This record gives sequence, C-alpha cells and structure tokens, in this order.
Amino acid sequence: MSRPRNIILLLIIIIALVLVKMFVVGSFFNLIFPEPSRADENDNVTVDIGGDGFLVATIKYSLLVNEKNISDSSFETADGTFRWYGAKNITYVNTFKMKDYLIVWKTTLDKYGWVDENKDINQYISTYLTDRDAKCFIEYSYENKCVYGIVLGTSNISYSESNLMYKVLGLNTTGFDLTYSSSGGGSYYTGSGYGGYHTVVPDRYTLSRTDPGAYYDHYEYGDNYDIDDYLESEGFD
Repeated sequence: MSRPRNIILLLIIIIALVLVKMFVVGSFFNLIFPEPSRADENDNVTVDIGGDGFLVATIKYSLLVNEKNISDSSFETADGTFRWYGAKNITYVNTFKMKDYLIVWKTTLDKYGWVDENKDINQYISTYLTDRDAKCFIEYSYENKCVYGIVLGTSNISYSESNLMYKVLGLNTTGFDLTYSSSGGGSYYTGSGYGGYHTVVPDRYTLSRTDPGAYYDHYEYGDNYDIDDYLESEGFD
C-alpha cells in the first residue's frame, strides 16, 4: 500500500511545483511587462483595419492592453449569422480602468452573400450582436474588392450604434445612415457613396497631392490658396 501512496504523493509534489513555477514566471513577466491599469486623457487606441487606410477605428481616452490573432469564428446578430476571418482581438483600458475589446478583420468579398459586386458602390451593415454585448459594422469596398469588419465589445464600456459609426470609425453622417437604431433591426444594408475617403482623411497638403478629387470633396475651394494654385497648375479647377 505504501508504493501507491508514494506515487500519489509524488504526483501531488510535481503538480505543486508546476503551479509554483507558473506563478513565479507569471509574476516575473507581469513585473517586467505590467499591464496598464488605466489610460490617460491623451491616450488613444488607433487601429487601421486592413492596413490600407480604408477603415480606421479610434478609441479615444484608451490604452492598448493586448493584441492577438484569433481563429475564424461566427457570431450572431440581429441581421443573422456572420463570421470574421483572419481577425485580431484587441483589448484596451480606458481612463476609468474599465477594460473591453474590439475584433477587426479584412477579407475577400466572396465570404459575404449580401455583397452585390455588380454595383460600383460601397455597401455596409451596421447591427448589434445577440450572442454577446457588442456592436458590429461590416463594409464592402467596391474599389478594393474587400470586406472590412469590426466587432466592438460593450460589456464594460458602452457604445451606441452612432458612437461606433461616427466617433470610433469617423464616418460621415451624410453618407452613412443608422440602420438598426432607426429601423428596429432586420436585414438591411445600403450604399455609402462613391469612392473617396470616408474615414480618417489625410492632411490637406497630402490629400491634394495624392487624391485631388477627394480634396475637393472634403475641403472648400478657395480656403487655401497655396494648395488651390497647385491644383490649378495640375489642371483642376
């Protein structure tokens, strides 16, 4: 009987040593790379979804805690079941020490049946999740032939549909209508306008030289004569 007891005792000792090692290693790691406890008023979390400047999310007064790749998965919304592909899960903390997350991804248009690739217009869905506390925005860019998505967790930090679209994503209120807030949900998507920048816009100088058409869309003619003279010399009037 002593031998089985010795084996059990040995197993207990090994498990205890493993747990102690994990605790020590974890404490040492946290000591060297501690997670931020709160953000300052000057902190912002900015995520270029897709890495091409088409759709950029900015969480103000927040600090990045962790960022990791996650596996493809589905989620339930008021407009049905959707999936994210090649996504990143980003955790952040705000000035009140509250933590939450956002999931972002960019993928090909064939992943979403609601996209009509025959229309030369951007298309989007704005909705809320029913299997967790979160809001969602998915947009198809006809120019890039890609779909961009974001799921913004709201379990600890509250965001409305308008907060996500107009503040976090910086979308133009004249080009992007609220969908579930005004219609009460249901399958719905609409166009977001033809081309140009609809999120973070570069400074006037850069935009005038990289996309003169978008410059005229976003800034009034005649408000910067140096830039206007340059554009006129390039054939724009």
